[in-house]
Amino acid sequence: MEDLRFNIQRFADTSAVETAPELLMRAWAKITWESGFRKSFFEKFTGNSPGSIIQIKEELTRQAGDTIIIPLLMPLTGIGIEGDNELEGNEEQLIYRDFAVSIDQIRNGVRLKGKMAEQKTQVDMRRDARAGLADWLATYIDKKIFTELSTDPTPDRIVYGGSATSENSIGASDVFDTSLIGKAKRIALADENTMVKPVKIDGKDTYVMIVDQWQARDLIADEKWIAAQQYANIRGEKNPIFSGALGIYDGVVLHQCNRVIRTETGSGGTKVGHALFLGAQAAVFAVGANPTWYEDVFDYGNKWGTSFGRVFGIKKTAFKYDGENLTDFGCINVLTASEDDAT
Repeated sequence: MEDLRFNIQRFADTSAVETAPELLMRAWAKITWESGFRKSFFEKFTGNSPGSIIQIKEELTRQAGDTIIIPLLMPLTGIGIEGDNELEGNEEQLIYRDFAVSIDQIRNGVRLKGKMAEQKTQVDMRRDARAGLADWLATYIDKKIFTELSTDPTPDRIVYGGSATSENSIGASDVFDTSLIGKAKRIALADENTMVKPVKIDGKDTYVMIVDQWQARDLIADEKWIAAQQYANIRGEKNPIFSGALGIYDGVVLHQCNRVIRTETGSGGTKVGHALFLGAQAAVFAVGANPTWYEDVFDYGNKWGTSFGRVFGIKKTAFKYDGENLTDFGCINVLTASEDDAT
């Protein structure tokens, strides 16, 4: 009779050896993505609901495709029905404006010089390679979001500092102050059909504004700002939107970030800070397939390298309310002087 016995323990060991590297790669991919995203400035403004400033959409992680269509819900405009007047037949239709976000693969990698280079230092270069890729990812995400939100703002969503009426007319005296916070908010609320929707925090309508460090310098010299902060008391607020904030003014939470776009596009080369006034669903962050992590060796095993990648896309939301003119959905650009400190 044929002997069909085999070594089960040996078989199990072989299977474990074959699957362990793949599992490790998946784990490192997930850790790098989560670590990089957590280090991103915009992480605290990001969530899955349409009420988030940056809305995460994950449908393409579960289905094929390179584009996702986001329906932007427009406000109801009817006056309603009073008393016992007939409502049936007078209802409103929900109006959506479609918005498309495309995704693409983003990758980066690290390759070490070789075993002798690793031997000469006490630094764990492989560990640092993983940490470096997470830091790179955070920077990439932030720069991508700032670029998307700051590029080609629609004319109805721009505020200029001081007496300036255009970006190239901004002079050194057209600095950031509290009056611009109020002006941006009035624009956000001016038309109920195209208003920038606020974020709801504990039932309160709240907006977020992000300035660069030079705009922040000018703001904190404004006496109205100084007076308002005496009563703001945001330290007790638990919502992440308040974490690390400069303060709050007129229902707008101010944050400072050194990745705010800054250009030499003002009058006579004046440096211009592109501050952002943000409401709900200002941008959409669409993610596709799971992140990837690969390790490889080169030069007959002498050199080690690794790569990280993820399929995703980020885009500023915009719509055509009247079917013709494009309007940014949740973002107002506030352009002011952003000059260096005097030496």
